[in-house]
Amino acid sequence: MRRHDLAYVRPGAALRFHCGIADELLSARVMGWIVQGRPLVVARQAADSDALLLGLTLPAASDGRRRVGCLVKREDVLEVRAPLGILDCLGRLDESVAAPLAALAGRLAGHRIRAGVYGSLAWETLSGQVYRHAASDVDLICDIDSADQLNPCLAALAEAAANMPCGLDGEIRFPDGSAVAWRELAAALGKPGAQVLVKGEVEVGMQPVSALMAQFEEEASHV
Repeated sequence: MRRHDLAYVRPGAALRFHCGIADELLSARVMGWIVQGRPLVVARQAADSDALLLGLTLPAASDGRRRVGCLVKREDVLEVRAPLGILDCLGRLDESVAAPLAALAGRLAGHRIRAGVYGSLAWETLSGQVYRHAASDVDLICDIDSADQLNPCLAALAEAAANMPCGLDGEIRFPDGSAVAWRELAAALGKPGAQVLVKGEVEVGMQPVSALMAQFEEEASHV
């Protein structure tokens, strides 16, 4: 179970909100989402908690769009799936966005790079309700397993971004779960001593790019 994964929660499960505020209306909205068979998203976890932190952005219907953090018992999670793929989401997009994203999906697949969609496009695809507007970005999480996938992944993202009328954001995730914004990583590569903001499954902090790349050397030494 990793950040951005989709977690399907048992209907009727006890929910606690991360903000600590008891809100019956909010509880009803979140449970209504769950009862319809829709997932929540795995968030960054607290190191000292037995509960699982999940996130949900509710659509604008009724009392407005709202981001919610929920704590649930791990045994109340029925199933965990990978994020939606790019091709799963194209039907929600205009051709000017869908075409370069479809081409991106093909390029990434050619290098065996797994790409998932998160953020407003994912929520819109999951719910069938409106989340995006004309200037909304597309957010991707790209998982790489080897060093030789990194440059092709960054090149494919840059080409797609140049051909899209909206922003293309997201992260490159390394085998150990460390994730870096793809634009930040692209700008830092080749710069001695460069550091980037790394988002882990539990912690966030600055790390040298060389430390991220070192894990590929470690893996190679064990082959």
